[in-house]
Amino acid sequence: MEFLVVEDDPTSQMLAAGMLKALGYAVRLAGDGAEAIEACRQLPPDAILMDVQMPRMDGLQTTRELRRLQGEEVMPWFPIIVASAFYSPTDRAACFDAGVDGFVTKPLMLAKLGAEVYRVVQRTRRMPPRSSTA
Repeated sequence: MEFLVVEDDPTSQMLAAGMLKALGYAVRLAGDGAEAIEACRQLPPDAILMDVQMPRMDGLQTTRELRRLQGEEVMPWFPIIVASAFYSPTDRAACFDAGVDGFVTKPLMLAKLGAEVYRVVQRTRRMPPRSSTA
């Protein structure tokens, strides 16, 4: 399974990629939302770990655009997990309203990231495929 890590901070990018690799996943990187959309158009990942606060196009805008493209069947559906330093109930709700499937707080910790990835991946494997009519 391959993750696309969407993160503008190089240190956070390396940390997230290292943790996902330690959990047994392959990883590609994107530096912001616009890069992520282009990467997904070229080769859709199996899942995304998405930062929220990024220049050019933030994580929520990116998620909404990816879900729109998936709804138009431009690319297949894949789960999106947000990694955010902002974790109030309002922040969490905004992420889920944008279409994310999971939420993990920063600073990332291996056990918490692993548990959320496992939860989201297991849940989405049991779900019927999403379609534009759903």
